[in-house]
Amino acid sequence: MNNVFAGRQKLVIYLTMIPGFVVFCLFGIVPSISTLIISFTNFTAIPGIPASFVGVSNYIHIFVDNAQGVLQSLKDTLIFAASVTVLQNAIALWMAHVLTKKFPGVKFFRTLVFMPAVLGVTIIGLMWSLIFAPSGGPAAGILSLFGTSSAFFGSSRFALPLVIFVQIWANLGFTTIVYIAGINTVPVELGEAARIDGASNWLNFWKVTFPMIAPSLTVGVILAAAGSLRTYDLIYVLTDGVNNTNTLGMYMFNTAFQGSSNLGIGAGIGMIQFVLTIVVVLALQKYLARREEAMS
Repeated sequence: MNNVFAGRQKLVIYLTMIPGFVVFCLFGIVPSISTLIISFTNFTAIPGIPASFVGVSNYIHIFVDNAQGVLQSLKDTLIFAASVTVLQNAIALWMAHVLTKKFPGVKFFRTLVFMPAVLGVTIIGLMWSLIFAPSGGPAAGILSLFGTSSAFFGSSRFALPLVIFVQIWANLGFTTIVYIAGINTVPVELGEAARIDGASNWLNFWKVTFPMIAPSLTVGVILAAAGSLRTYDLIYVLTDGVNNTNTLGMYMFNTAFQGSSNLGIGAGIGMIQFVLTIVVVLALQKYLARREEAMS
């Protein structure tokens, strides 16, 4: 029983893993190692300008010479990631609870919720940029009815909340599907027994369903946290990182590919973002794993 696969069976398994492992190395491991190496150089990718090893000079520049900018970027990143993770999972959990009920058109609404997940980042960004256009956009038209106006993504007050809203809207469908799958695994008998004992719908969900979908919660929270900590493309389309939306991902992109095109410093910021993501994800994974064990 301890050795389910042996001999040729193991060989077949290893052979089928090789293509995926090669792709992972080429597009995952190699770029990551290259980024780490570049972060210790003054590489600019400009023809005719050779790169040389500069040691930790890039990191000194990031943490010492530009400490204020890094701290502000870190603050924007944490606010953005925390808000997206909490709100996206809370809303998705509520929507999954509703969409697992039987009512006319439930399949249509499930499809409608998931649709944003299949759209490209550029399409989503341009669509919401048009909706929130300060002049001529639908949102501006609604505000004009109340005698007010807003710069929306051009406002230092509203840009970050609006970017958080768009990020949640774009990824809500996938998280909702994760929770729907989790809720569908909960035995119906448990809910019926709770209702017979007099439990309300809310108490039934909180005491019966919610503890049973702990693995789904782990997946939803970790994916939302990791995704929001690494986001830069949607922010680039919506605000280009201005007005309190200069997250680490956006800061890295602007440093590496715009202005001075200093890929060495950009790679250093990318490594800081990588370490932050790993630390947060591992901490969340450890906490949520303990939670699963406590509820099992």
